Amino acid sequence: MSAPLNILCAGAYGIRNAGDDLPLIALMEGLRALLPGRDVRFSALSRHPDAEDAALLGAALVPNLEYDSTAAARGRWFRGLNPDDDPEPFERVQAEIAACDLLVLGAGNALLDQTIGLLRGPVPLMALYGTLARLHDKPVMLYGLSVGPLRTDWGRNLSRQLIADAAVVTVRDSESFALCRELLRRPREIHLLPDATLSVIPPEPGRGRQVLNAENLELPEGLPVIALGLRDLTRPLGDEAGHRQVQAIEGLLERWCGRAAFLFVPQSTYREDDDRVFAERLAARAPKGSHCLVVRERHHPLDLIALYGAAQVTVASRLHGAVFSAIAGTPPIGLDYLPKMKGFLDLLPGCHERVALDGLEADVLDAAVIRLLTDHDARRQRLVARVTDLRRQAGRYAVLAAAGLGLKGAGPD
Repeated sequence: MSAPLNILCAGAYGIRNAGDDLPLIALMEGLRALLPGRDVRFSALSRHPDAEDAALLGAALVPNLEYDSTAAARGRWFRGLNPDDDPEPFERVQAEIAACDLLVLGAGNALLDQTIGLLRGPVPLMALYGTLARLHDKPVMLYGLSVGPLRTDWGRNLSRQLIADAAVVTVRDSESFALCRELLRRPREIHLLPDATLSVIPPEPGRGRQVLNAENLELPEGLPVIALGLRDLTRPLGDEAGHRQVQAIEGLLERWCGRAAFLFVPQSTYREDDDRVFAERLAARAPKGSHCLVVRERHHPLDLIALYGAAQVTVASRLHGAVFSAIAGTPPIGLDYLPKMKGFLDLLPGCHERVALDGLEADVLDAAVIRLLTDHDARRQRLVARVTDLRRQAGRYAVLAAAGLGLKGAGPD
């Protein structure tokens, strides 16, 4: 009997964001389908490991080197590395890496240096994990990353070394692909693939209404449903961007009052970045007579996809609001303010609408909603066909992970 294969993943786990959680679930499903009969075991380094997260992800969770809060991290290096620290957190992570057969870093925004120090921030953390893997002769897969911005020499140098040393490098947008090529001093193979979540199969029709029923929510009959996959843009972009989004959504709620139902879908339910707080604030300011349904519980990522499937149109400032909507077959309107959103929308020609942040106004959103509803059936057919093709491409992640394990004959190329 073959020995178990131990896959250790390090990404944004433990911060209750469905867009960060689903790539792990997708890779688990893909590798196990590719390697029938093999005992493939997954574990993940997590900021806040708990039983709920472990059950949702279906993986063993191990505390990573991050602090419990931003305040606790201020002025400190990673846990276990400060002179007055107990070294146990670092020793435990090193032992997990030493015991794995493949270290998977990602998916998502793992290589950006907006927050960086010598041993502080996402780039140094990923580089530290990569260095430990190299010390223990373990292969590393960079999994569906968005790379950048990298504005510091330290961030660029650490990223360059990590990319050069990895056994497999995969990125999810063309700007990240170009930046990786720019960083490297020697050519190497870099795989440009769609967002890793696109490899999953959408839930059965009707599942969305079952999820709503469990929360005692019911969509009104006879009205189009507009899903809202929104984050408060104030935190990442500042007050002006946050105010612009709020004004546009409030205007949209007013224009469609009594003529559509609005379904607020939370991608993140983390204490410092909880989409439900933003949704409740917007719903409370909707005009009298509006149909606003706010999903208040945390749900499995596939159930969130099902919720988007209950809508005719989605407005998304969360990247994975747009991605999950596309998987469900619901044409999205993406607020195009980051390269990762632009890169994803570029994959869906003729299937979506996009609105730039500097042009975000209620009238612009309203016109985009009308276009999608007017042309809904044709857009949906194109979207389903396009996502089916992207699902096939995203299946390459599992094949490349198997290659990183040294199992190159495990599946189709």
